[in-house]
Parts: sequence; structure tokens; C-alpha cells
Amino acid sequence: MATEYELTLSDYLSILRRRAPYLIGIFSAVLLIAVAVAFTLPPSYMATGTIMVETPQVLDGVIPRANRNNLDERIDVIKQRAMTREGLLQIINKYTLFKDNSGTRTTTELIDMMRSRVTVESLGSGQQGQSATAFTISFEDQKPEVALQVTNDLVTLFLDWNIKLRTEGATETTEFLSQESDKLKAEVDRLEEKISAYKRQNSNNLPEQLSLRTTMMARAENDLYSVERDIRSGNEELRSLEAELSVAGHGISNDSTQTLPALRAEYTRLSAVYTESHPDLRAIKRKIDALEQGLSAPVSGNTAGNVTNLAVFTIQAKIDAVKARMESLAQQKKMLQDKISENEHAMVLTPRVAQGLDILIRDRDSAQRKFDELRNKKMNAQIAQNLESENKSERFTLLEPPILPEKPFKPNRKKIFALGLFLALASALGVVMLLESIDKRIRGAEALTHAMGFRPLVIIPYLPVEGEQGLYKNKNMREIIAMLRARWKI
Repeated sequence: MATEYELTLSDYLSILRRRAPYLIGIFSAVLLIAVAVAFTLPPSYMATGTIMVETPQVLDGVIPRANRNNLDERIDVIKQRAMTREGLLQIINKYTLFKDNSGTRTTTELIDMMRSRVTVESLGSGQQGQSATAFTISFEDQKPEVALQVTNDLVTLFLDWNIKLRTEGATETTEFLSQESDKLKAEVDRLEEKISAYKRQNSNNLPEQLSLRTTMMARAENDLYSVERDIRSGNEELRSLEAELSVAGHGISNDSTQTLPALRAEYTRLSAVYTESHPDLRAIKRKIDALEQGLSAPVSGNTAGNVTNLAVFTIQAKIDAVKARMESLAQQKKMLQDKISENEHAMVLTPRVAQGLDILIRDRDSAQRKFDELRNKKMNAQIAQNLESENKSERFTLLEPPILPEKPFKPNRKKIFALGLFLALASALGVVMLLESIDKRIRGAEALTHAMGFRPLVIIPYLPVEGEQGLYKNKNMREIIAMLRARWKI
């Protein structure tokens, strides 16, 4: 399989000589077009103003950090407010911008053109730890005076909107926080009143009374134990007195321990051990009193009968006294049992009451925390509002006012010419390479040797005759014109 023929330097030189008219023609045409474009484009002038964001005039710790918005966000918001449809249309009408296109374009298209000519660019945030930075506002127009005037208006709009937005933002924030703070204060007061009403409603079952209830219940149980002991002692005494009453009723009294000397001796012995309130001492005391009253009574003829009646009366009095004391003890027992039941019921209800109270207190504490946070934010917002009203917070300052542009910033005619030169050379070489790729004729001894496989014996150069030079030139010119017509679709 034959290998593809590789062009040599002499072949390239031959191609350049053979296609020189195409090279020169296309190169010249494209270059002339680039030069025409470079010098026919209208000049455009740009005026630029620089605005700096100054650091606050007060200490850093005084200014609420929540009010220091990101500069890019602030610039974007101000840009949206300043470059509204009405504002831009007012500037367009004021300086009669785009008067050549006012009849062929709609208002929306004119505003879009206006926005495309406005450039807002941030210059960075400076050194670390410093909040001062700057940004530029630019406008381009074919007339330098118009560019300057429009840029001045845009700078004024940005400065005015910055003051207005910051003041309105601080005022609205303060009003909003005041309203929310008042709502939370009312909620805290409502919960406080609810807690107070709940405590009044469950005054006997509050958690802080649990220890008191426990103490009262223990004391009541001790008192109940004492009363029950007295009741048991009274029952025994009552049974003893009833037995004595039965004996005395039959006139029998052979108990030597029931004599007055024996009872006094027993009272003396028990007094050394018990107090006077002891039931046994009180019973002996009553017996002694009854016997002394019986002895002091006058003696009649029916002495034995009187003694018997006296003993029965004495014992019956003792029984009545014991029964009265038993009734009193029974009432005390019932009262103590009711008190113990009441304390037990209160202690059972206390956990449920404590749970409801904890829920109310938790809601009150949550509302109180929110109220404290809003109150702090409200104070910060008021500080920010005062700073804005006194112009002591971060503020926009015109660092470099727009100046009348002396030179157009576009078009860059040198770049256009350089680009046209490159395109002209590339177009000419591209057309030549295209013509060579579609030309299948064999040219040169080396190409012929590669095609035939052996070198020719003799190489005879082409000898033009008279009259062929003009014909050849006309042919090349026709080919160039035909190629240009095909390229530009003429």
C-alpha cells in the first residue's frame, strides 16, 4: 500500500507562489474590513464615581453587630432600589438618552439598554479587621458630558437610598421588636396570673407544703396513738368500775385494797412514777375523794344502807366520768383520723398539682426568656436607630466624584486592528489550504515520482508562450471574484 506523500519546503514555497493572488487578495480584504470596523465604530466614554463605606465613629462594642449587613448585599439592595424602572426612565427623559432609538424600541428595551450601561463594582473589604471598603458606579455613553451627568445622578441616588434604607430599616426593626416585646410581656403577665390562680385553687396541695403535710401527718399519727392508748386504758377502767359497781350494789366489799389508807398509799406510790394526768392516778384520786366524802357524811340509823348507796353512787360517778372522757377521746380520735385522711389525700394530689404547676412555670420561663431576648434586641435596635439618625454608624461617603472623561474607553482600535491582522492571515492561509486540498493535480517532480514509483528521466519546465500571461491573470482574477462571491453570498 502506497504511503501518503508528504509536502516538502519547496512544495510549500511552490504553493505560496502559485496561490499568491489568493493570499494577497483575501489578506487585503479581511484587513481592510478590520480597519474599517476599527475606525467606524463610535467612541464610548465612561465616567466613574467612587463611594467609600466609612467605619463607625463610636466604639466597636457599642454598635450592635446584627445591624452590620454584608456590603455586597447592601449594595445589591440599594442598586435594585435606585435602578427602578421609574428612576431610569426619568434619567433617560432628562438627558434624552437613546433618542436615535426611541422610535424603534420599546420602553422596556430602552431601560434594559440603560441598565446594561451602568456598572456597579465592589473594590473589596480592605485589611482584616477593618470594615471600611469602597465601590464604584460607572456609566458609559458616546458623549462624555452625558456620561458625567448621568453618573453624578446615579451617585446621588445611591447615597440618598443608603440613608433612606438604613433609617427606615432601623425604625421598622425597632417598631417590630417593640410590638413583639409588648405581646410577650402580655403573655408573661397572663401566665403569671394563671400561676397565681392555680396556686390559690390548689393552696392545700402545693409542692412546697409537702414537707409540712408530712410533719403534720406524723404528729397526728402520734396523737392518734396516744388517744387510742387512752381509750384502751379508759375501757379497762370502765370494766373495773362496772365490776365494783356490781359488788357495791350487793353490799359486798371484802377488798382491803379499796380502803382509804390503802388507796392513799397506792396513790403515793404511783405519784412517784407517773404524773397527775396519768389515768391510774386520776382513778385512784377519784376513789379517794369518794371515800372521803362518804366518811364525812352524817351517820344515821341506817348506816349500812347509806354506806352501800354511797359506794354505788361513787362508783357510778366514776363510770359517768370515764364515759364522758371516752366520748371526748372518741371525738379526738375521729378528728385525728379525718386530719390524717385529709393529709393523705393532699399528699396524693400534690404530684399532679406539681406537674401542672411545672408546666405553667416552664411556659412562663420560656416566654420570659423570649421577652428578655427581644428586649435586648429592641435596645440594640434603638441604639442603631439613634446612630443612624445622628449619622454615626457606617455611612457612604463620596471618595472620588465623577470627572469628565477625556479619552474613550472603547473601542480599542489597536486590539481590533491586531485581531483583524490575525484573522486576515488565518483566512488567507485557510483558503489556500482549502484550495490545495480539493486540487487533485500532481505538481512537481517529487510528487510525480511518489505517484509513479520511479523518477522521471527528464524534467522539462513549463515554457509560457506570448499571450498566456494575461490570460492567466484574468483566470486568477475570475477565480478570486467567484470565491469572494461565494464567501459573502453576493
